[in-house]
Amino acid sequence: MKRKAISIILLQTALIALSACGGNSTSAGSSLSSSSSADMTSSSTSNPYPITPDTESDLFSLYYENSSSIKNCAEGVLLITKKSAFSSSTINTLDVRWGDKSASFTDYSALITFDELKASDFEYDFGSNALIPLEATKIWVNAYDASSNLIGKASIGVETYKEKETLQAEYQIISDTHVLTSSPCFYRRTKKTFEDIKKNSPNSSGIIANGDIIDEVTEANYSSFFDAFDSVYDSRDQLHIGLGNHEFIVQSETDYASASETVLNKRYNDRLALWKEKTGNTSAYFSQEINGTYFIYLGTTKMPQNLDGNTRADCVLGEEQLTWLKNTLVEANKINKPIFLLSHGSLRDTVSGSLTSLGQTWYGYSQEEETELRNIIEDYPQILFFSSHSHWCFESKQPYLITDNYPTFFNTGAIGYLWQGSNGGEHYLNGDYENGGAQGLYVEVYDKQVIIKGRQFEASDKTSQYWFSGYQVVLPF
Repeated sequence: MKRKAISIILLQTALIALSACGGNSTSAGSSLSSSSSADMTSSSTSNPYPITPDTESDLFSLYYENSSSIKNCAEGVLLITKKSAFSSSTINTLDVRWGDKSASFTDYSALITFDELKASDFEYDFGSNALIPLEATKIWVNAYDASSNLIGKASIGVETYKEKETLQAEYQIISDTHVLTSSPCFYRRTKKTFEDIKKNSPNSSGIIANGDIIDEVTEANYSSFFDAFDSVYDSRDQLHIGLGNHEFIVQSETDYASASETVLNKRYNDRLALWKEKTGNTSAYFSQEINGTYFIYLGTTKMPQNLDGNTRADCVLGEEQLTWLKNTLVEANKINKPIFLLSHGSLRDTVSGSLTSLGQTWYGYSQEEETELRNIIEDYPQILFFSSHSHWCFESKQPYLITDNYPTFFNTGAIGYLWQGSNGGEHYLNGDYENGGAQGLYVEVYDKQVIIKGRQFEASDKTSQYWFSGYQVVLPF
């Protein structure tokens, strides 16, 4: 049993002993809930999340300790302890899910599933800045038999850790649609993504496609991408497109490493001109204000080349763009709002796909330019740095990185197909392009918080869609 779990048991024991003596207890920095508590109802009508009774089970008990000072944050630990009626021969799995007072949510993935049930208790740690979904008021634990029949359940409340926020704006950030007329599955997932966004965010302030909207440069691929969007939306006003590396790729070209500078420059200028024509953008890099919030897009100023073994994969910013970024951040800093920085490639050791300890090399910049970029952004902790390119799925290690007094980094997943694993990686869930999956982000800006919600636009079964519970983040602002 881990130290956190031991501390919960000790604290629960102390509370019971203190209660028996007629005393009261408070705990600085953390608070405890128990599914066996007797005071789970509230007569308060002013609380926007009134406390409702938990559901108890004769199979196991639940304890939850919240250690966050941030409202709507789940950071802490959940402990599931077997009761005498628990039978490992009957119970095959336990899963932990978000829910409300009635039941666990069916449109959220499980936070965790336990299938090794020999231990006497089971612990789940909610990470720092883990979001309690706005519609959730309970943590549910469900027990299933070998046939996936529900045979027991219990819940524990999180109402006291929540606070109503006023929504200011909502955005979606997706990437790597890789639309290719010869691969209908990429088009299918792209269209399905836009349909999902229209359904779940009809008042979206902006849909950002962070590069690689096509798999290779053809007029037909661009037309197919925009057909997917236009089949769902009447206007392209909400659509904003950043630059990737595949906007410069022709798959049949084999001389990308040996072509002359003159040839490479012509290819870059011709293909950038086509991207500008199709997207309406006027530069490879640019900024825009949406609802008074700065969105800054970085883009390569040269033909993508080899980067640490990955061909046609790098982004070259150049001194002119870096100077522009410095000046743009100075202006953006004058507004007391988060700054959205969109980069197709990630920085080393920030998010999945860039973790050098796992041999991953799907970052976007040379070491020299990355250092320059880090030196520029380090003074702006309000930056939300969204990167794409790797296609690494949200199930992977470290899909986002939050550090104190430094920008926050988010992997945007991919729509065309997902990737996973160490080193060069492999197909999502060991599948193929047809069953490649699609993931992206919903971002909601409130008066005091920013919420980032991972979305499974298409699962590997080609039909399922849900909120990805492991990628739900809340940031105070």
